[in-house]
Amino acid sequence: MSSRFAFAAGVLLASLAALPLSAQQSSNGALRDTTAARSPSAKSATTDSALVDLGRAITELAVSVQKVVDQARKDPEVRRAALQTASTAVSVAQRQLEENKSEIERLLAEASRKIAAMDTAAKKQATSKEHKTP
Repeated sequence: MSSRFAFAAGVLLASLAALPLSAQQSSNGALRDTTAARSPSAKSATTDSALVDLGRAITELAVSVQKVVDQARKDPEVRRAALQTASTAVSVAQRQLEENKSEIERLLAEASRKIAAMDTAAKKQATSKEHKTP
């Protein structure tokens, strides 16, 4: 059962990850292959090389995710397990939100005060510049 749960969790994550993949698809719907991509020779070759490696890894992940999503579409038991996992994840998230409600409210109030103070300071600065300019 734990392997089924792990697979269902993977399917859930895969389906969530598959949504943004549409931005990586070309016009014919096929995923773009970045495995043959080469970094241009520049000062930051190390960074570029890391980005190319990251692109390859993302492409491999996208292909794997697509396979899992396709399997979930075909197998009702996997779909059921994925829905159960999603339901559990939503319940946990709601519980965490409820437990952290007071902290979230405190942080939002603090952010609101800071924004109001910055807005007031910006208005004062604009007003003082207005009076200085003839």
